[in-house]
Amino acid sequence: KARFVSLFRHPVGRAVSMFYYLQTATWEKTYRPEWKDMSIIEWANLPNAEEDYMVHKLVGKSFGEKVDETDLIVAKELVRQRFIVGLMDEMEESVRRFNIVLGVDESKERSQQCMKEFGFGPKEENNISAVESDGGEKSNATDKKNSNKHPKVEEFSPEFEAIASRNPMDMLLYQYILRLFDEQKEIVDSYFSEEEAEHLLPAG
Repeated sequence: KARFVSLFRHPVGRAVSMFYYLQTATWEKTYRPEWKDMSIIEWANLPNAEEDYMVHKLVGKSFGEKVDETDLIVAKELVRQRFIVGLMDEMEESVRRFNIVLGVDESKERSQQCMKEFGFGPKEENNISAVESDGGEKSNATDKKNSNKHPKVEEFSPEFEAIASRNPMDMLLYQYILRLFDEQKEIVDSYFSEEEAEHLLPAG
């Protein structure tokens, strides 16, 4: 069966990045200059604040509808059956896995050049500088035009808790995705071993 490859991000980190991004993104239809005068806690407590974005998207519900534990179960099963999961916080490992399942040969010059361009590959060969963005995460210089520098929200801080409390289903889904990420390593690596063995078999 076909699978999606997808990078997942902590729900609080994603929400905080969106909060700061839309304050300045004049080119976006969802530009929100009025958020500049708000604290994160004030923003998180808005009546129409976004809630459980990932679960809504996965189960196909509109954002005006509530999602519940049943939707969470459906979302988990969809991710388990249909996704090779990657994590924004584990970018290099995620890209390594994606390359395996997509059949990208990292030994080829074109693949290596692409990896270097986006800041992956051997550190000694990669001269691309890193910049801090999205709450302290490292991104590469090639991503600078899309970076969104902003203050980091610490785990268990009032700001963190305010956003997390508005996204309970997404928080639970992300914990499941973290477990799935660990479990899929063995599966993806075994797939790579099988592919490698096929290449080593004698012709004919």
